[in-house]
Parts: sequence; C-alpha cells; structure tokens
Amino acid sequence: MAAPIYFHKEPRPHTVNVYRLVGRNEDALTYALGHLMAIDDGFMLEVLKSVGVLQKVQGKQYKAYRENYTVYLQEQRDSGPSGRRDIVIEAGGPRGLRVVVEAKIGRGRPDACQLLRYTVGCDCGRHRPEAAERIRQTWGDRKEKFIVALTRDALDSEVSRRVLNKLGGSGIELRTAQWHQILTVALDRRRRVQGDTPQSLFLGEFLNFFREHYEMNTYQAEVMVKKVDPRNAEIYFDDYMYVGSSKDIQLPLYFAPYFTKQCVGKVPGIESAGISFISRVIRVRQVRVDALRENPESAADYEIRADRHWERWQHGLHAIAELARDGQWTGLVPLYFLSEPASLNRTVVGPAQIPPGFKTTLFDLLTKDTLVKEAPP
Repeated sequence: MAAPIYFHKEPRPHTVNVYRLVGRNEDALTYALGHLMAIDDGFMLEVLKSVGVLQKVQGKQYKAYRENYTVYLQEQRDSGPSGRRDIVIEAGGPRGLRVVVEAKIGRGRPDACQLLRYTVGCDCGRHRPEAAERIRQTWGDRKEKFIVALTRDALDSEVSRRVLNKLGGSGIELRTAQWHQILTVALDRRRRVQGDTPQSLFLGEFLNFFREHYEMNTYQAEVMVKKVDPRNAEIYFDDYMYVGSSKDIQLPLYFAPYFTKQCVGKVPGIESAGISFISRVIRVRQVRVDALRENPESAADYEIRADRHWERWQHGLHAIAELARDGQWTGLVPLYFLSEPASLNRTVVGPAQIPPGFKTTLFDLLTKDTLVKEAPP
C-alpha cells in the first residue's frame, strides 16, 4: 500500500514544488499533466472532453475508459530514438481509444511534420518510409484515434490545413487545444475533489508549478473584466462573442462583462450595473480590422467552424464587423469566442473606471461583492 504524504510549505515567490523535481522545461510540464491524468481518471476524462476528443454527454460515465486506460510519457515505441510522443493515452482495450498529445510551451507550436510523423508519416524526406508504416501499425484497429496539438497560442491555420489533408481516410482526427483549457479543467476539478486527497494535492501542485515556472504570463488572469455597452451586450448574449483591443488580456480563462448603466432597462436580465454573468473563453483569434470588415468569417479556422457554437459565432462575426465599419478601428483586434453566459445570481460591482487589462480571479468573483482596482499590467 502507499503511505500518505503531506507537503508543508510557506507561500513565497518561488515555493518548492513536487513537479519541480523533474525540471522546468517542456518535458517537465507534460510529465506533470500526464501524471495527473494517470492518478485521476475524472481529470483525464474532463481533459479529453475539453479538447474535443470525447463528447460531453450528460450522464455518460465512460466507464470502459476509466476502468482500463494507460498513460505513456515520452513514448518512443516504433518511432525511433529521435521521435518522442509527449503523452499517449490508450483506453478501452485494443479496439478502444488512442490519443497522442504533442505539447509545446511558451511561443512554440508544432509544425505539420511533427504532427504527421506520429500519425500517417511525413513526406518531408527526413524520415524513413518504413518508419511511417510502423507508426501506422501502432494505431491498430482502434475505433477512436486522435492527434492533439497542445499549445499556448492557437495552432497556425496552415499547419492545421496540411495535417487535415494528409489525415484524410486514415481514421485519425486532429484536435487543437490551448493550455488555458487544461488550466480551466484543473481549476474546476480541484474545486470538486476533496481537499485531503492525493488528487487535490497534485492538482494544486500542478497549478502552482504551471504559473510559476513557465512563459505563461498571459494565463495569470483567470477572469478578464471589460465594460460592455448595450450593443456589445447584445452580441455577448445572442452570439457568445466579444471584441477587444490590443491592450486587453490575450488569453484569459474567463470573460466577465461589466454591464454599464446604459444596459439597465435596455438589456433583458440586467437589473443593475456590474458583473452578473460570466463565460469561459473557448478561443481567441487576432484579426486585422480591414479583413474583419471585408470578410468577417475569415477569422474562423477549422476548429471554430467545427465547434457546436459556430452558428452563434458566425452571426457574431458579422455583428462585430458592423461595429468595425461604424468605428475608427485600425490594426489588429482580438476576438473572444465564448461559451454560453452563466449567471452569477448576483451582481458584483467594481471601480468607476475599468482600465485596460483589468483582471480578477474566479475565486474573488464568486466570493466578493466588490472588486478592487489594481494597476494595469
């Protein structure tokens, strides 16, 4: 049997962390993620749902996967010494599920060769043809097969297009995900599990390790707060979108609109100025204003179009394009593709002036009635 272990630590700028034992590079972070999925089947399932591998079906438990799964870290099986799959998850037996995760930290993003090499083989000329055949055999006769590109910034659309074209007919599907989705799952999971369990301990260690040691400052803000007028409020409620400015947080986990006084009485459900709804940020795309005005849907890549919210987002892109045509916008603007607004069942107020980059934490938003103004980042 395993003995319980307790960590007694005092908060300070660089706190000792159990995951720090394996380093501070890309491998260390993927080891940490793989370890969490291995010790907590609930976390594993929520990650796979978040990145689009498993469907979010109410009441479905995926027992066959939870009771029979294996996590491989830095796997080299059939790919040779120069190729390592960051994380491989196999579940449900030889005809079940296989997921290969290619993860990058900071600004790094995989190219098409890296993703194809672990799926159907790359024709770049740098790898042996027989190696590609061995890799294809590794996937076997599984019914569900996925390659996931996990990055901080969204995967380049041209890379996605090339990989999707090559995967056609193989039965392997491409999914792109960003680290903020993993953080969202970890935050939600930690709130649900008991505080004295190994799962809770390691979830906390993972969150602290991630925030302290990686080039992920854009994730420090769990919730981005922005003042919203009636026109933007309509886009938020009807189309699950928001358009920001170059000074706004690039990749928040959540978006909380601060409804202005002008919204009261004009926007259904808004009875007072402040924050009364919140949405998860699903995707963020930087788009040139001139392209947005001319062809709004050019901002949507494959993953956005494949999402179940696409019809709403599609309408939202055109509504935001109308705002752009009416305004004096220039350069690049961030488009936030959001989940369905969720009510806080209360109104949180803040400072009279909400500066660019204003942020808070989900914990504060759920527990406090007034937000304190902080200096812009």
